[in-house]
Amino acid sequence: MENASKHRQLSKGETLSPISGLARRTVESPLIPGFRKEPRPLLSFILRVLDGKHAQMVRQHLEAFLRFDFQISTPERDVIQRRLADDPALISNAVDGMIAGMREMADMWIDSGKSLLNPEADTPADRNVEDVQPGREYSLALLIYRALLRTEPAYKELCRDGSQKIIEHFPRFDPQQFLELDEMLKAHGRKWAAFYFSRLLDSRDSLSLSRCDHCKSYFAYERARLRKVKHGVFCPKCKGTGSVKRTEASRKARLDTATRAWIEYGGKPHRLNQREWVAGEVNKSHGTSFGARWVSQHLKEIQERVEAQRNAKG
Repeated sequence: MENASKHRQLSKGETLSPISGLARRTVESPLIPGFRKEPRPLLSFILRVLDGKHAQMVRQHLEAFLRFDFQISTPERDVIQRRLADDPALISNAVDGMIAGMREMADMWIDSGKSLLNPEADTPADRNVEDVQPGREYSLALLIYRALLRTEPAYKELCRDGSQKIIEHFPRFDPQQFLELDEMLKAHGRKWAAFYFSRLLDSRDSLSLSRCDHCKSYFAYERARLRKVKHGVFCPKCKGTGSVKRTEASRKARLDTATRAWIEYGGKPHRLNQREWVAGEVNKSHGTSFGARWVSQHLKEIQERVEAQRNAKG
C-alpha cells in the first residue's frame, strides 16, 4: 500500500535518475535571482550582467553556488574555502570572469549578424554561432564548448511515462592543478556566463539582444528585428543620433542619384528640362515626390559632385 501511495504522488513526467543529492545538481527550474516575475527573466538578468554596474548581484549569485559546491569536501576544496574566507576579495575574480565572458559572447553573437563590408548594416536573422569573426581565432560555438559543455555536458533521462528529458548541470567549481586561484575563479565565472548565454541562444529572445553603435551599451528590442538595418543600431537613449545619421544617409543617397542623373541627361534627348528629369529620377529611386525646385535648391552641391567625378575620371 505504501508503494502504491508513493507512485500516485509522483508525476508521470518525473525522471527516473539513479543520481541524487549533491552529486546531481541538475537544472529543473528557473534559477534567475530576483527576475522570475519579469516578462523575460533570463534576458533581463543577462542585460544586468552585461551592464557591469550590478557586480554585487553577480557576486551574491556566485557566492551562493560556491557555498553549495564546498559542501562536498576534498583537500583541494578545503584549502580554497579557507583562502576565500581569509580574503573575500578573491571572489571578485569570478565576478570579473562572468562579466567579461558574457560580454565576449554577446559581442560574438551580435557581430555575427553584422555585414563585413558595411559595419552599420545589421541583420539579427543572419547570426550564426559557427562564424569566426575577423580578429578572432574561434567561434562562439567553440567558446561555449570549451567554457561549459566540455566539463558540464547535458544528458538524457527517462521519465515514468517513458518520455525523455534533457538534463543540465549547474556549473561546478573544479579546482585545477596548474592554475592559480584567481585564474580558477575567472574560469568559473566564464563558465557561469556560458551557462546562461547558451540558454539565451536556445530561446526566442536571442535575436532581441542588441548593442548600440553609438554608446556601445547592450539593450533588447521588445520584438526581434527580422529586417536588415542599414544605417546603424541605436539604443533608446541614442535614438536622436540614429535619426540624424539616417537622415544624412538618405540625403547623401538622393544627391548621389541626382548627380548620376545629371550626368546621364546630356547623353540622350528628353522631353523634360534637365532639372525636372533629374527630380523624376530621384523620385523613382527613393519613393519621393520632389519637383524641379528640389534640384534647384541643391544645384550647387550636385554640380560640385558632377565636377568632382569628371576630375576623378580625367
